[in-house]
Amino acid sequence: MKRLVLVTAVLGTALLVMSPLAGGSLRSPLSAQAPTSLSVDVIPSGNTATSVGSIQACASATQGDSFIVDIVISNVTDLLAWEIPISYNPEVLEVTGRDVEQQFQSVSPGSQVLDLSDKVPDNDGRYGLQAVDTADPPSPDSGSGTLARLTFKATGPGISPISIAPVDLNDDGKPDRGILLRQANGDAAGDANGDSIFDGPAHDAEVRVGQSCPGPDSKNVVQTVGRGADQGSAGEADTGGGGAGTALIVGAAVAGVAGVALLVAIALLFRRRRAGRS
Repeated sequence: MKRLVLVTAVLGTALLVMSPLAGGSLRSPLSAQAPTSLSVDVIPSGNTATSVGSIQACASATQGDSFIVDIVISNVTDLLAWEIPISYNPEVLEVTGRDVEQQFQSVSPGSQVLDLSDKVPDNDGRYGLQAVDTADPPSPDSGSGTLARLTFKATGPGISPISIAPVDLNDDGKPDRGILLRQANGDAAGDANGDSIFDGPAHDAEVRVGQSCPGPDSKNVVQTVGRGADQGSAGEADTGGGGAGTALIVGAAVAGVAGVALLVAIALLFRRRRAGRS
């Protein structure tokens, strides 16, 4: 958790430094735009990086299935960096893969998406998704689409939520982690009370392993990608997400260095490491 807090703080600082560089090139928010919203879609067959299909909040799976779930975003303006906590039942599901680099933030010309998500596989019931577009000049994204795609494995029978709601880790009545959507000007999108956490709308979902969903969702079945086959991040071995890259970011922040050049350098380092392993 300390790593996530440090990354969030540093990303916020970096974005504030970056905003003067963007100047008048950034798109202005639309005054009549619908509110930004996020949803978990457990049958993502109709989604693309830049469009959202029919969102399904419940689907059934068979134990042993590996299947994909989308985190979709609608009506966002000038998104540059974000963090989303995922909560699930570890007795029913585990996270085996994620893709944030081939989704919503990747479509703008010049985009350079840096994945800072937690390692996979993950089976403790909490998973952190994080990414920032390190393009130089900044290339923020507006509109709707698939922000992230997760791969789950059904490991046991039962019902598991897939929740993006704020999490109170120390039971003090205040959220310790929540959705953070940082815009190119440094503002937190959808933050109504000034705590930087997105205040909604945000819609959860659930997967039922070994049983059907109730009512009109009774025929919904997850979109499988295999039985028992773990899926890495974008088809590659997991680098640990925020491991070495986070250490570099935090170290640079302590030294007083932040901004586009730093983030681009880290993105280049990640690509070189991946190329060296291929």
